Amino acid sequence: MPKPVSTKNHRHTRIATLGLLLALAATAPLSAHGTVVYPMSRVYRVYLANPDNPAFPLAAAAVTTDGTLSYYTWNELSRNIPQAVTAGLPTAFDYSPWVPDGQLASGGRTDPNSPDYPRTYAGLDQVSPNWPTTTVSAGSTIQVDFLATAPHDPSVWDVWMTTPSWSPTSPLTWAHMAYLGRPTVTLNAGHYYFDVTIPSNRSGHHVIWVAWHRDDPVGEVFFSTSDVMVMPTGTATFVRGDSNEDGSWDISDPIQTLQMLFGMGSTNCDAALDANDDDAVNLADAVYQLAALFNSGAWFPAPINCGSDPTPGTLDCIAFSSCP
Repeated sequence: MPKPVSTKNHRHTRIATLGLLLALAATAPLSAHGTVVYPMSRVYRVYLANPDNPAFPLAAAAVTTDGTLSYYTWNELSRNIPQAVTAGLPTAFDYSPWVPDGQLASGGRTDPNSPDYPRTYAGLDQVSPNWPTTTVSAGSTIQVDFLATAPHDPSVWDVWMTTPSWSPTSPLTWAHMAYLGRPTVTLNAGHYYFDVTIPSNRSGHHVIWVAWHRDDPVGEVFFSTSDVMVMPTGTATFVRGDSNEDGSWDISDPIQTLQMLFGMGSTNCDAALDANDDDAVNLADAVYQLAALFNSGAWFPAPINCGSDPTPGTLDCIAFSSCP
């Protein structure tokens, strides 16, 4: 006959197991992940460029430096800084002891031998004016879109931008970062949204740097580095649907629209890409262009000659190369 199992031993085993699980839960980082997708962050651009066969040279160099896994885990560019939580999560917290000069884009994760952060993102620190940019207007207010694959609250958000004297041929350093503030954030369908006003004294290639810091004992903070092209405030004349601004409509236009959507290009005229005139640039515009070109859909709304937008909305057109 089998020997009876002691109820007391079972109880001790359950208690020990429960204690182990609680200990692991207390020390394991909570799953809050994400990055800025508008203006698109560097890490998300490299991911969209296909880490196995990168679509642009800086992405290829980043993958060579860090490996493909870092960019398939694009939503994990973070580190734990509980000291900020202990300090009360003050605005404009000094992250420099953990994220030194020249390593802002990587969040200081550059050491492949680190026991805490084995995956690196050093390739994002490449100094180059060739990082793809998102066009914004000086003095305008943009809505930042942070894609959160695992939202977490409570948390705080802080935004910095490069100073007027910074150049994209120079590393990102704290001396060239200006604090823009702590915005009010809303969450909708896995996306955090908040407004950022572009300073009126910025022009050309700049960087917006966002820190999302969880208010809990772990203090995990996610960093996003977004390259923007700041243009003067104003509205240029344009031709709707002529995405590549070459003065004609052909198959290269929907291709250009798709490249923009997947972070592999830049434009000074978002309004031209809005082929269906719904005040948004998305996959529907490329579909509309293809339907118009192959006579299976309506032609492009005005302007179909160089002209201003008869239905102005939120999309800018700072410059359009084939219009005077």
